[in-house]
Amino acid sequence: MAEPLVLADAGRAAILLREAQDLARHTGDARSEALALLFLGASLYFRSQYQAAVAVLDEAQAAADLVGDDRLTARIENSRGNCAVALGEYGQGMEHYQKSLNLAQALGDTEGHARALSNVGLIHIELGDYPLALEVFQEVLMLARQSDLPLARASATINTVLSSYHVGRLEEALALAEEFLPALQHQGLRQNEVVLRTWMLPCLTDLGRAAESVRQAQDLLPLAEDVNDRQYVVYVLLFLGQALMELGQFDAAHGPLQRALDDARRHGMRPQQRLVLQQLGRLHAALGAWQQAYELSQAYQELDRALQSEAVERKAKVLGAQMQVEILRREAEVERRRSLELTQANTALQAAQETLAYRATHDGLTGLANRVHFQAGLERALEHAGEAPFGVLFLDLDRFKQVNDTLGHDVGDELLKEVARRLKRVVRAGDLVARMGGDEFTVILHGLRGPEDAERVAGKILHQLSQPVEVNGHLLHVTASIGVALAPQDGGDATTLQKHADIAMYRAKHEGKNGVRTFQPVMGSETAERMTLEQDLREALNRQELTLHYQGQFDAHTQALLGFEALVRWAHPTQGLLPPMKFIPVAESSGLIVPLGAWVLQEACRQAAAWNAQGQNLTISVNVSALQFEDPAFLPAVQAALDASGLNPHLLILELTESAVLNNPEAAAQQFIRLKALGVRIALDDFGIGQSNLSLLRRLPVDILKIDRSFVQDHREAPEDAGEVYIGVMINLAHGLNLRVTAEGVESSEQLSLLEELGCDSIQGFLLARPLPPDDAAATFGTRGPPPSPVPSDRQH
Repeated sequence: MAEPLVLADAGRAAILLREAQDLARHTGDARSEALALLFLGASLYFRSQYQAAVAVLDEAQAAADLVGDDRLTARIENSRGNCAVALGEYGQGMEHYQKSLNLAQALGDTEGHARALSNVGLIHIELGDYPLALEVFQEVLMLARQSDLPLARASATINTVLSSYHVGRLEEALALAEEFLPALQHQGLRQNEVVLRTWMLPCLTDLGRAAESVRQAQDLLPLAEDVNDRQYVVYVLLFLGQALMELGQFDAAHGPLQRALDDARRHGMRPQQRLVLQQLGRLHAALGAWQQAYELSQAYQELDRALQSEAVERKAKVLGAQMQVEILRREAEVERRRSLELTQANTALQAAQETLAYRATHDGLTGLANRVHFQAGLERALEHAGEAPFGVLFLDLDRFKQVNDTLGHDVGDELLKEVARRLKRVVRAGDLVARMGGDEFTVILHGLRGPEDAERVAGKILHQLSQPVEVNGHLLHVTASIGVALAPQDGGDATTLQKHADIAMYRAKHEGKNGVRTFQPVMGSETAERMTLEQDLREALNRQELTLHYQGQFDAHTQALLGFEALVRWAHPTQGLLPPMKFIPVAESSGLIVPLGAWVLQEACRQAAAWNAQGQNLTISVNVSALQFEDPAFLPAVQAALDASGLNPHLLILELTESAVLNNPEAAAQQFIRLKALGVRIALDDFGIGQSNLSLLRRLPVDILKIDRSFVQDHREAPEDAGEVYIGVMINLAHGLNLRVTAEGVESSEQLSLLEELGCDSIQGFLLARPLPPDDAAATFGTRGPPPSPVPSDRQH
């Protein structure tokens, strides 16, 4: 009766078992005392009191030794293994399981054999080897059915459901759970019932039955709390929060997820804490709470790295014992071929050791060294850095997220594999190339004479990556930003050296991407300043510190007001009003340009609609960054801004630079067609300073060409008025393609006269209007531009 009671009500069982132990000790019945202590240890284990369980099981073994009961010893060893695994001692746990298995086999104890195999399967679960775990539990389930072992069958069924869920066999897992649940409830095995019903919850959610998952989780939670299995209380709360999020009930999901995080932290459940941190981060992102989402994401990544490192250590410790268990299992199955099995097992052991060592130190996708291998290589290199200086390259692909978002993860994975192959082709055999995760790679370059050697290799890498890549019919152009740090001068320890290479890479990305930068001490303070500004900008989006100024656009011949260009400003709480040049690069490098751009679009359309409701007919021009243009949510964002404001789509002009479309002109052309279908117009901004060509204009359905300010302001400085010729050529080219032309940066009456003479359609610049707040901009309605005035020296564009 003791074992079912432990599974049904561990707390009540503990009280009764203490009484049974005292009675057995008083009567001198050592075997009964050992048995009571065995089940008492199990009750403590099910309540997550692992250290206390270990102490009680030691007492149980001492009592069992007095009577020499090997069957009882096998069970105690099995429970010791459970506690060791729960405490993270996987190698020690496997030793206990091996002793239990040896004794069970010698005694012909089928139940003990099944129990030990089940725990081997649990080791596979702990190590994330779910396909192998599923095979083991299916074997145990068959053994339990054949030998009529109800408790072993219950445990094997639950773990088969868990493993099936993790390998994606959701319908099979749910069907098995629903079939077996009534039997568990009939037997009163409440602990097992909690575990089985818990793993039904994510199956329901992933199969599109989130509402049912919510109902079942709410019904299960009181039982899980009554059983007092804190680990599964956390799981139930986690899966409840996930199901609520799937239903779009984000506010309701916050309570269960936060409680799950608190419980996991309180009881030291780090794997569960990692899962909850990841889900809470997604929840806050969905609610637009970017600061909290960022902090949770950082906490998740830090814990994930720590757990991954520990997992490598666990796999290394458990391998030998795991293979010994496998050998013993095979001997029990085919005793007559023992010698052959031993030979095969030894071969398998060597192969498994090699495979596990490889997997533990290499990236599964690219075959490169992984983060753990890189860290070890870096530590070894630093030991001899005084005599053998070396360099570290930190490489991050530019705009890789857009490839994943627009073409899918399969294309992204193939691109990463090709990048890995090209990196290995560039470096020498003795150098180490690693993938740190995502689209980040690192390289250790040995035997450098100076920074120029590292920069030369980095340049070769950029050249290799610049060659087009064809993936699944898509022709991709890859660029990267590379940071260089040298040892020992840039850092005497791994953390500092990596940090400085990362800072240099960040500088390369900030300065236009597709470049190489070598760490300089001044970069550290500048990077800290940029990180502070980035953090302030995240908060500014929530605190509504951003505002728009509007610069008028005028008819070049009549100087009548035609519309405005919306220019974002930031009312920083300590630095005052910041122009775009101060914070837009930070927004672009951090990805904040996407939510910032969406806000600008919404606000500009709202303001333009409000003005036009007063009887105006003014256009509004909005700048669009490359990241924003490539984001899958951009087209819906434009439609949403138009719908929310009621603005006539023809009055909205989206301005893009040449660089925003050159990365993938074919995809850009398709996006332009979709935007034009909404009724908006498109302007190609800063024309003339990039790779301007007739082919680009002919392929893209553009409405307006904007001549860069540098041509307007410098035309008199060019030899033989070459600037004038360039402007005239661009205007004639645009008119020949039925495009309107807007000239930027008009700051003198001479420039205005020239543009009017050359046939330019519209102009903007300080001569006619500065960027103004909304109320001041509205004061210019129905007017012509102001008379010429001296060009100001404090230019802000």
